[in-house]
Amino acid sequence: MSFGAARATFNQYDVNRDGYIDRGEFNQWSGGATAGYGAGGSYAAQTYPTDAQGLYLDPNPLIIRRQIALGAQPYKQNVTVRYLQPPPVPPPGPLIIKEVRPPQPPAPPPLIIRQQAPPLPTPSPLVLRQRPPNPPPAITAQNFIRR
Repeated sequence: MSFGAARATFNQYDVNRDGYIDRGEFNQWSGGATAGYGAGGSYAAQTYPTDAQGLYLDPNPLIIRRQIALGAQPYKQNVTVRYLQPPPVPPPGPLIIKEVRPPQPPAPPPLIIRQQAPPLPTPSPLVLRQRPPNPPPAITAQNFIRR
């Protein structure tokens, strides 16, 4: 993207060529009109020519023409592949096999079994007996004879 038109306009208004547009250069560019808060409530706005779609019509357009590449542009890259050799294997030494057992797990907690004896059978009813009372004295039969 080129900013040639913008750079040309900037160079036109940068009178002292210091790379900045200071207040004096800006006032000269804007027609010397200065406005503050005390200035009138209206101002004249500069309008730019536009086309039917509302696009800005630049009187000095910058036209850039480039050739279009026909298809994808090939990229070349030099790649070197080296197959590395591993170091030589040392001669085998004596083969020692050791059985290493894992540490024994801790003893499980004691198993507590609580049993209750079956309930005792209900005892048979308790019958308390005592000597029966003395029978009343027997009344002898009295015979009354009436004459």
